[in-house]
Amino acid sequence: MAASPTNPYSEAGVDTAAGDLAVELMKSSVRATHGPEVLGGVGGFAGLFDASALRDFRRPLLATSTDGVGTKVAIAQAIDKHDTIGQDLVGMVVDDIVVVGAKPLFMTDYIACGKVFPQRIADIVRGIAQACAATGTALVGGETAEHPGLLGPRDYDVAGAATGVVEADAILGAERVNDGDAVIAVASSGLHSNGYSLVRHIVTRAGIGYGDNAADFGTTWGEALLEPTRLYTLPLLRLIEELSGGVHALSHVTGGGIAANLARVLPRAAGRRSTAAAGRRAPCSAC
Repeated sequence: MAASPTNPYSEAGVDTAAGDLAVELMKSSVRATHGPEVLGGVGGFAGLFDASALRDFRRPLLATSTDGVGTKVAIAQAIDKHDTIGQDLVGMVVDDIVVVGAKPLFMTDYIACGKVFPQRIADIVRGIAQACAATGTALVGGETAEHPGLLGPRDYDVAGAATGVVEADAILGAERVNDGDAVIAVASSGLHSNGYSLVRHIVTRAGIGYGDNAADFGTTWGEALLEPTRLYTLPLLRLIEELSGGVHALSHVTGGGIAANLARVLPRAAGRRSTAAAGRRAPCSAC
């Protein structure tokens, strides 16, 4: 009996069948983010978004942002829980767009892994899709790349990019800030996706396991540290609309901390020391 032909790609560590299955498992959650402006469905070479709605704008400006989740994914990998990392990604990317006053339109994601585990990839993408739906963002495309030899079999990283739109005369920023403006801080849901290199270092030095009970939180340390990023997009967009010019600037407080990120929306003119920035979260450090 002749030997069955081998697949050189599989011998190199790339499982194309697993990749195809991962796509099938994620299709329904991705489609749930699509409105009539999304064309082509899932699986095309490029996502298509009908931009004819922009005709209603007097002078539409596109806002774009790209980001990742950082080393928080190491905790997800350690306890094999991957259904919240997607929300972290959307929070990091889309909330960068809303701070200029822009409404998000669509997003794409990228997952690099050492080995494709279809259900795990589907869990990650489902989290991304659910968070996109919660922020009014269409998930129009993505990529899962298998990198054997570069990443360990159970390692992965996620990144994404999104695009939004804002009227040119409605952009929020330092030039709108005046003396006497109020500073309002918006509470976080936890550490969000910042400072996890430091967090993991502290946990390791303390001899704490991610599966250990965290009595103060009523869960394990790993689950407590995976508390997903709170999504602020729609509440902030509603606030901007309701106050009609009352919101002057917003600051997305991430890796640089409160001081560095508030400084980005402070007027540079001499004597101006106040801001109407809304800081998103308090605990900050390098990712």
